[in-house]
Amino acid sequence: MTAKTPGDSARDDLAFIKALVAPDDTWQQQFGTIYFAAGVCYSVQIALHLGQILGAVTNQGLVAQVIGWGPTVVFVSLLVWIVRRNKPRQIAGPSRAVGTVFAAVGMANIFLCISIGSIALRQHNQTIWFIYPVVVMVLQGMAWLVAYSLRRKAWLGLVALGWFGVGVAMAWFIDDVMGYTIAAAVGIVCFMTIPGFYLMRLPAQGSQASAGSRGV
Repeated sequence: MTAKTPGDSARDDLAFIKALVAPDDTWQQQFGTIYFAAGVCYSVQIALHLGQILGAVTNQGLVAQVIGWGPTVVFVSLLVWIVRRNKPRQIAGPSRAVGTVFAAVGMANIFLCISIGSIALRQHNQTIWFIYPVVVMVLQGMAWLVAYSLRRKAWLGLVALGWFGVGVAMAWFIDDVMGYTIAAAVGIVCFMTIPGFYLMRLPAQGSQASAGSRGV
């Protein structure tokens, strides 16, 4: 093991400072692809749920099970494929913090689903289960608010406010299935699918300085 020279330490310090000032945002294409994939999967699910409410799609049997679980199975499969296709990158500074927050929110969603779902199942209460998506929307808003706080991009703040608004709207319509579903549809399309598509389409940035000027 070779000891670091003063020159090596100085270069490491400079790289760290550059990561804070002009963070490497090339990771955002992968994040955008994942977020867009989730938006498309759950937009399809919401559309099918609207079809069930309107009586155009059955809400019984195998079809209902496929609508309920199919989009999540497809999304998880896409998630694994996207992550495996791209080599992991070492990122630092605000970019790493933003990525960590979204990963933590994703993990929290899993345990919220288990916790709230188990209560709803034991109580045979659909309203309790409907609380879970409301909380998910608010957590999405929290993650985007952290991104805005770190990067000070106005559009990130607007997406955060949009998610918070969707959460409040879904809570308001929790006893109105149509209103609840429409509010969820607005959130998935406007604040997941569209931002994901925008980030996914950003050109790959070759340098940290140019990367720091765009995107998240």
